[in-house]
Amino acid sequence: MLRVAQDQMLVNQALVEKIFACERAEVALRQSEQKLHDLLAHQHATREDERRQISRRLHDSLAQNLLALRMDIVMMRQQTTGRHRQLRDRIGAALDNVDLTLRSVKEMLGELRPPCLELGLRATIEVELRKFERASGIACELCASPGMSDSILGEEEVLTVHRVLQESLNNVCRHSLASRVVVRLDTGANRLTMTVTDNGIGFDTDAPRKPNSYGLLDLVERVAAHRGHLVVSGARGHGTEVSLKIPLSPGQSSTPVIG
Repeated sequence: MLRVAQDQMLVNQALVEKIFACERAEVALRQSEQKLHDLLAHQHATREDERRQISRRLHDSLAQNLLALRMDIVMMRQQTTGRHRQLRDRIGAALDNVDLTLRSVKEMLGELRPPCLELGLRATIEVELRKFERASGIACELCASPGMSDSILGEEEVLTVHRVLQESLNNVCRHSLASRVVVRLDTGANRLTMTVTDNGIGFDTDAPRKPNSYGLLDLVERVAAHRGHLVVSGARGHGTEVSLKIPLSPGQSSTPVIG
């Protein structure tokens, strides 16, 4: 009887040690996950800071120098008489090249740091949708809460929403074969919800992920840094939906979405 009791005590002790070991492993896992979240958030912040610096340098040096060069070329063309037709043609071609380069620089600046960020969330999204519609020919519609404030999110949160929208639209253009995209903004339940829905071919959620399809997944941790969530869902033949949720600051009002 004593031997049985001793064996039971050993078994209980082993179980307790195993439970403690599992708890320690779980704590270590949570700590590792938190460190990974922090590292990825820092990586995204560093990347945006680098983009901001590059954008500023491009604007302050290359863009300004190109504008000065354009003014010089325009003056040269004005001072060239009609007898120098060949020279005027070459000057005109040079001016066209400078204008093309200026447009390219402007596009790069917009990709690095959207110039409309300071105007707020809605303006940023509207500009991105208009640009996408012109470039792709895919019809875009924005449905937003009528009383939504432009300052409902801080600049960094707006930038994160913009990056999610940008990547969503890139995926629509590359993969979906869609003819229409609807973006909905809602501020109910003390959070911002943005859904990007297309009427394209959708995708099989059980199919292996393609090696080049991690753009939105890369943004999941960035969204998580703002205590938000990002989910991509869809079905073959029924389009795709990207859903982003980010908590609002206390005191922000909620209004229903209109179509």
